[in-house]
Amino acid sequence: MRLVADIGGTNSRLALARQGRVQPGTARSYRNDDFSGFDAVTDRFLADIGKPRITEVVVAVAGPVIGTCARLTNRDWSFDAALITDRLGAARGRLINDLTALGYAVPVLENRHLHPVAAGIVPDGPVRQSLVVGIGTGFNVSPVIQSGDMVLCPDVEMGHVTLPTGVAAALETRQPGLSLGFPTVEDCFSGRGLTRLCAALTGQGDLSPAQIVEAYGIVADLTEAVDFYADLIGCLLRDLLLAYMPMAGIYFAGSVARALLSLPAASRLNTTFQHPFDINIRVQCPLWIIADDRAGLLGCSRIAPMP
Repeated sequence: MRLVADIGGTNSRLALARQGRVQPGTARSYRNDDFSGFDAVTDRFLADIGKPRITEVVVAVAGPVIGTCARLTNRDWSFDAALITDRLGAARGRLINDLTALGYAVPVLENRHLHPVAAGIVPDGPVRQSLVVGIGTGFNVSPVIQSGDMVLCPDVEMGHVTLPTGVAAALETRQPGLSLGFPTVEDCFSGRGLTRLCAALTGQGDLSPAQIVEAYGIVADLTEAVDFYADLIGCLLRDLLLAYMPMAGIYFAGSVARALLSLPAASRLNTTFQHPFDINIRVQCPLWIIADDRAGLLGCSRIAPMP
């Protein structure tokens, strides 16, 4: 039996999996504030489901994974695949980034797991390329390359890349000097980036992303700022399209992406994204929101563990 875990900065989700499927009735969610670390969460989960024998472990972590070690970006929890495997008496274990876990889930996501943002046409061919785009506490992407039954999701740390010139130019056009506050992709496209942009444009600097979204359609200057932010995401997607060629679809994840793209502002994103390129590439890939909080567990159930 495989133990699968998706560990975010706020919540931990765990389940049991076998043969690439999460076992019905085994998924549990826990608040991280209630635990001292991953070991304590695991102990609680195993006690809750009857202490089954674990032979494999795959853990998705909301932070960079270096070899067999990882650390949460927004909480002082560290992970070592060898120590976790030994502690649980498992034969094999693996750590992956949380966006990578969503990438491995993409080929088997069903309509009930997704909300459409924009329709598109997926071209025929032996290889399908998709992209998961996570905008939440931080930012990252996961490329998804599928050929038959083989799925590969290369490691990426896109959030720490310098802000693309197209996005920076849009910020400067709006307000000279504005781009200086957003040196990297994650500085702009994240919860703190949304808060910082709205503060710069409206003078309201004490609002959380949730409060900003709630004010959409009610407070005029915040509504306009969110619409502009959606334009910026559209600009970023154009660069991501050329970099990763995800013609089989772009899948959004993360609290900021989910909230923003549920608003009418999503049409602004799509209008910007669909603007013709100067080169012979048509923008026709579908855009989706991953709506199932347990999709990461599904991805952990499908990836091959380290030997």
